[in-house]
Amino acid sequence: MNPKELPVYSQKQRILDALENHQVVVVESPTGSGKTTQLPVILHEAGYADSGVIGITQPRRIATVSVCRFIAKQMGSKVGGTVGYKMRFEDITGSETRLKIVTDGTLLQEMKGDRWLTKYSVLMIDEAHERTLNIDFILGLVKDILPHRPELKIIISSATLNPKAFSDYFDGCPIVTIDTPVYPVDILYDPPPVEGNEEVLIGKISGVVEKLVRGGDSGEESGDILIFCTGERMIKDTVEKLSGCLVRRDLQVMPLYGRLGSEEQEKVFDPAEEGKIKVVVSTNVAETSVTIDGITAVIDTGLAKMNFYNPRTYTSSLVETLISQASANQRKGRAGRTQAGICYRLYPEVDFKKRSEYTQEEIYRTDLAEVVLRMAEIGIRDFEAFPFISPPNPKGIHGAVEALQLLDALDENNELTDIGKRMVPYPLMPRHARMIVEAVLRYPDVIKEVIIAAAFLSNNAPYLLPQGEEMEARNAHHTFRSQNHGDFATYLNLYWDYVDAKDRVKFAEHYYMDKKILDEILAIVDQLEEITSRSGVPIAEGGSSDDFIKACARGLMPFICVKDGRFDYRSVGVDRIMIHPGSVLFRENPEFIVAGEIVHTSRTYARSVSPLRKEWLAQIHPDLPKRLFAGAKTVKGAKGDTAAKSGKDTTSQIWIAGESFALSRTPGKGNKKRAVLEWSRLHKALAKAAGSGDDVLPDFGGMRGTLLLGRDEVLPDSKVNTILKAAKLLNPDTDVREAAPRGNFHIHKSDHRDRLV
Repeated sequence: MNPKELPVYSQKQRILDALENHQVVVVESPTGSGKTTQLPVILHEAGYADSGVIGITQPRRIATVSVCRFIAKQMGSKVGGTVGYKMRFEDITGSETRLKIVTDGTLLQEMKGDRWLTKYSVLMIDEAHERTLNIDFILGLVKDILPHRPELKIIISSATLNPKAFSDYFDGCPIVTIDTPVYPVDILYDPPPVEGNEEVLIGKISGVVEKLVRGGDSGEESGDILIFCTGERMIKDTVEKLSGCLVRRDLQVMPLYGRLGSEEQEKVFDPAEEGKIKVVVSTNVAETSVTIDGITAVIDTGLAKMNFYNPRTYTSSLVETLISQASANQRKGRAGRTQAGICYRLYPEVDFKKRSEYTQEEIYRTDLAEVVLRMAEIGIRDFEAFPFISPPNPKGIHGAVEALQLLDALDENNELTDIGKRMVPYPLMPRHARMIVEAVLRYPDVIKEVIIAAAFLSNNAPYLLPQGEEMEARNAHHTFRSQNHGDFATYLNLYWDYVDAKDRVKFAEHYYMDKKILDEILAIVDQLEEITSRSGVPIAEGGSSDDFIKACARGLMPFICVKDGRFDYRSVGVDRIMIHPGSVLFRENPEFIVAGEIVHTSRTYARSVSPLRKEWLAQIHPDLPKRLFAGAKTVKGAKGDTAAKSGKDTTSQIWIAGESFALSRTPGKGNKKRAVLEWSRLHKALAKAAGSGDDVLPDFGGMRGTLLLGRDEVLPDSKVNTILKAAKLLNPDTDVREAAPRGNFHIHKSDHRDRLV
């Protein structure tokens, strides 16, 4: 299709007129209207590039590159010429660049040195409906900039998801709606026979693909197919399943996820081979950020993985969640761009109707430390008063302030300390910047080594585990392991060997490494060295391994752990931590460790681990021994709250997301205490947890309890963990909640479940 024929051109003059008379304009349209790629071209043709750069922000790296390449090709420019892109540690722009596509995080980094965006004549904030933390922060900063730069123009580009919220935020600015021809998309709700089982779900996906290739429910052969999965592992498993399905010879299957190499990512935009049906298996990046032509069928699992951060424990949880109705409709719309399509939703219709209308904004479920540090840098002291379009939970702000004070980056007046001022030039998470600053101030002989560690910790792991070759890959990875000094020293071994390799392509292949990620790490190291050198600090290397680990540990203080059982550890905020199986120190279990992060998946894991010595603790921070040996186990497995342990069990209640539940002894059952979980209060607690990202799924080990619905028992004498998982899915009708059917119920039994729901 000729880009000039895209729907955005029908509103070209309205957009330009609105921009002429207003500083801010909201452009609303469904995906596929051409707003992302053509609005920059329209602005360029209208002369806005004559007075400055036209900036376009994107929330994802993959979209940043693909949008830049599309516009550059259309305008007959090489990438890096008139049209360029910039993202963390990669700047493909030049002095002649007039259209600049940047990730939103990169724009925030630029604003450290140019708060008023003086280089820009227009800033287009694309995909604003995604409401990432960076987008919300940019919107707040832009609102402050506008009075100081009356000539600056802002376009808020959004899919059809509540654009009025943006207009209201910018004092009633105009909304220009682009009507996009929408072809009908039939929706078929077709859940798998067993829900909650990924293997069964992938089998269902394969079956639907076979049905589509053979003519589907309509009897007509499908065009290309887009499948939405939760993440990289599920995508790979689905690709493997399709490679063995009955219609495999008719398919050209392509994965799409963030870690995929750029060349592989670009393939999804190419037409399928002659006689083949293209099947793209993607994360939610294909929901709005990229548009793939030729899609006529969508298979929607209804799931996505989202990160939830707990500021109280400094832990992140990657949680598989149900997508919102808005996201489901976005996915469906990908099938109706060029012709009538079909969308298979692999979940019941009643499930869809119960889902939240919109996806929860990222600001409510992510670590705010980096944003708070940036606010402090530009002189903001009252962090809670910052004009976010959606104000974050005060607990999130307080947690970020405490984390930064633990790093000595903020003082009691919320002002940057000298250490904080040294941290802000680095485009890193505060804890990784603090590692480098510690090396600069106390361990200058290991600055290079700490920079390398920070580069690895701030990027994806380069290790590949191809299916069918896992054993060979792990053995290859072990080549670089440092048993004495753990994963941090292993990173150094890998870095130096890769730098010295004569043929890096063969090196990556031989050792099962992702060359793209290793090259990114090399580029990150170069940039971090450049930033450090600007302050007049020489990049020294070759100091002691002990100093290297101690410098890293100062930035990672919340992730310093002491052994607390055979395989378990306790940090300053959470206990029941296990060393991740991918670590060099798995099953080694030294008394003290420092981790690159603590995450909660199936259980709580310490990732990227190196050993510490007890005598180092006070050197790392004077208060660390006292905090680490405080003894109270305030948090179980990063999730559930319990009383402190003592020789005698005096606990009378447990806590879940701020709600307390009584423990009672059950005669005849070992006289052990069991939790009594009353439905309405438990439902309230879990709703609060889902809304805040705090204590998403408590872990109470082997503790047992009963769920009460009215006066009746559901899942009597079951593990509390099982009850919590069930309660998240259970949503009984109002009549049932008010007057439950008589008798005890077991929701694992279908006839009992049907009576309840």
